[in-house]
Amino acid sequence: MTRSAPHAWHGVPTPDGPAVVVGVIPGQSAAVVQEAARLARAMSAGLVCVWSDAARTFVARDPDGTLVTTPLDPDHVDDREDEVAAEVELAAEVERVLEGSDVPWRFVYTVGEASRELARLGQESGAAMIVIGSRRPGLGGWMNHLIGGSTAGHLAHTQPLPVTIVPQEHP
Repeated sequence: MTRSAPHAWHGVPTPDGPAVVVGVIPGQSAAVVQEAARLARAMSAGLVCVWSDAARTFVARDPDGTLVTTPLDPDHVDDREDEVAAEVELAAEVERVLEGSDVPWRFVYTVGEASRELARLGQESGAAMIVIGSRRPGLGGWMNHLIGGSTAGHLAHTQPLPVTIVPQEHP
């Protein structure tokens, strides 16, 4: 099992009002987070950057907010260093993208199906909207869409918040 402590807010002041929730994934175009930050700034809102790790499942949440997870694959060796490194690396990438931004933001690591987790965190944070990137270009993005469906489509049909789709930059 792996434990993931909650990440603190960056920037001042910590927002009291609505938030913009943005889905982040490893290797995603920086344009998605940058556009979400631009929208949050225009709305005087905080930015909640969410990575929902679909390869892991929820075990428990400690009173301090620490998330306890385990791999879905029973044959996977739960190497804490690798799991924590992936989370820390993505959080650091988000921090690099938002460096110099005047928008208060925080990184949230969660597990499970992305559209469900984005909708849940949107509701919990009183979000004004959810921002996600379009599917990746090419065969890999098409296959992910074919197998898992569209996160945007799932969100648009299952919860009341507006969904903004940001095109990923094409190479």
